[in-house]
Amino acid sequence: MMKVTGIIAECNPLHEGHKYLIDQARGRCDADYIVVALSGDYVQRGAPAVLSREARTSELLQAGADLVVELPLYVSCSGADYFARGAVALMESLGVVTDLAFGSESGDLEGLTETASALAGEPEEFRIRLREGLREGLTYAQALAGAMQGVDIPASPNDLLGTHYLQALIRSGSAIRAHAIKRTECRSASEIREQMISSRQGGDPCLCRDDFSDLLLHALCMAGSADALADCLDVSPDLSSRIMKELPFYRSYSQFCARVKTRNYTYTRISRALLHILLGMTAEAMDRFDEEHGLCGWIRPIGFRRSAAPLIRSITSSCSVPYLDKLSRARKVLAPDLYALLEEELRAEFLYDLMAARRSGADKKDASSEGVLYGFGKPMIMPESEQITRSRAQD
Repeated sequence: MMKVTGIIAECNPLHEGHKYLIDQARGRCDADYIVVALSGDYVQRGAPAVLSREARTSELLQAGADLVVELPLYVSCSGADYFARGAVALMESLGVVTDLAFGSESGDLEGLTETASALAGEPEEFRIRLREGLREGLTYAQALAGAMQGVDIPASPNDLLGTHYLQALIRSGSAIRAHAIKRTECRSASEIREQMISSRQGGDPCLCRDDFSDLLLHALCMAGSADALADCLDVSPDLSSRIMKELPFYRSYSQFCARVKTRNYTYTRISRALLHILLGMTAEAMDRFDEEHGLCGWIRPIGFRRSAAPLIRSITSSCSVPYLDKLSRARKVLAPDLYALLEEELRAEFLYDLMAARRSGADKKDASSEGVLYGFGKPMIMPESEQITRSRAQD
């Protein structure tokens, strides 16, 4: 039987810890193939990824991944619960994943599973208590601990996210085996990201929130009212009113996040809400995607190794949702509401690529140049060595 290990990641950017996780996952699970479910051009912290999905995919393939598929936009830039459930649903939908490996501060799979089992068995009252805690201004971890009333909730971020992965596996009755791999000491993604942004030169394509400042201001002004903003994902009526109240003091994306932030709203929560406003993401669309499609309506590959051909053949015959290796057939195979979500995702991706082109100066090249490609025209990413081989074969 083919052994396929899944890894869920942002790689924002890729660092030694990610490489260690891939190596450990392959060895510990005796994996024939490693599949990475990667956040696209926007991430959980409510910001554009520092590097594009294509750049990070190329690095992942060089680091040992065999196939990289994209997490849906509504999953990749949402909170821990949606993120974990959507990512696990994607792994399940592939139809071939036997194991799931995730980084963990503790490496204590038994303890995390015990907590996840308690979470999975909680009734609706638990979710009500959780929402109330969040409205009162508690962090997610604090609200979760209060809602659980006595259950030991992990305080460290990767253990907490791992608990959500395990909870999603338990609730779905999944046969996928989980592996908590204790993290190795290395520079953090946030540290590397901050250095990349602070030292970037005019031609560097790496992006940050403030590259989208003018676009966000335009979206906020065009909304026109607090009621309109409240339709967006993660924007409560109270938060929408505060955003409109503070709008005259807007200077930049990051400055506005800090200004709107209060005891009741963390910086990340504000940034995520503003990103949803910028991209036009609505609570109604998320609810429909969750309730009708379980947060996974298609699989969109970004890149693969040539040696992964048997894996891809197995996926195409086992996948429970459309495998969109060719976006041109998406309209034929997706339900209208899912196709609308895919179009929304492609527009957000195109916007990211335009901003990256502006940063790198590619938008100032000769008018006869190719320009920014829309999603339907993008090629699949392959490792550099295989690209060279393919190019020579074509010559």
